Amino acid sequence: MLIRKRLRVPIRINGKLHKRRKGVPQGSPLSPLLSNILLDKLDKYLKSKGLKFVRYADDFSIYTQSKAAAQKVGNEVYLFLNNKLDLPINREKSGTRSPSDFELLCHGFVPTYKKGEKDKYQMIVKKQGWENLKRKLKGITKKTLPYSFEERLQKLREVWMGWINYY
Repeated sequence: MLIRKRLRVPIRINGKLHKRRKGVPQGSPLSPLLSNILLDKLDKYLKSKGLKFVRYADDFSIYTQSKAAAQKVGNEVYLFLNNKLDLPINREKSGTRSPSDFELLCHGFVPTYKKGEKDKYQMIVKKQGWENLKRKLKGITKKTLPYSFEERLQKLREVWMGWINYY
């Protein structure tokens, strides 16, 4: 009942309130929660197929060895989401990509360029991730903030550990 009320909050367009017929309010904490509940079935389906994947809320990436395998898996996942979970798929946002053209949660992929390794990639933190860390560190280390040395160290540890665990 509470979730339904939250999902039915009206939308303000040009100063007027309009009934919400579908979807989740933008930026709502319900969106990732509901995505995780609903897409748990997708996780189990992908694991049963032995696929390597990453999913965060409603964003996910599935890793295959070839374009042909990616096409096949992409079609299977599309049918699973559409037929089994009754979820509409945005075909413009979905598709196959090279690892170097893909980004997820401020991470990207670059080729390793090691001798004898072909088509191998390593994960990197994208510029936005580093900028977020620097912004947080600057906020904590401002000389004008009345923190003791120990408080400042504790806050730095919290930010660093949060960043390490997130990235």
